Amino acid sequence: MTMAISGVLVHADNAQISHVQQQLSQINGVDIHTTTDDGRIIVTLESDDSHNMADTMVEMNRIQGVYSAAMVYQYSDDDLDEDIQEDMTL
Repeated sequence: MTMAISGVLVHADNAQISHVQQQLSQINGVDIHTTTDDGRIIVTLESDDSHNMADTMVEMNRIQGVYSAAMVYQYSDDDLDEDIQEDMTL
């Protein structure tokens, strides 16, 4: 199983920040961590499919009030099952 985690910076219109936060919170795998006074929202995105992650980034950019959503960090692990099995045998 593959697990992918990304850090995303969403820049939104301050007048629509509540709407943007509400829409982001409805997306599967998205966790909102903080919002700044200038309309930047820090989120993480977790997925077990890298194609799904790309689709989610497109979805974020299409939310009304979002200026941009940019991935600033990405980590994936294709050997997640092997890591778990190794930990269980220790």
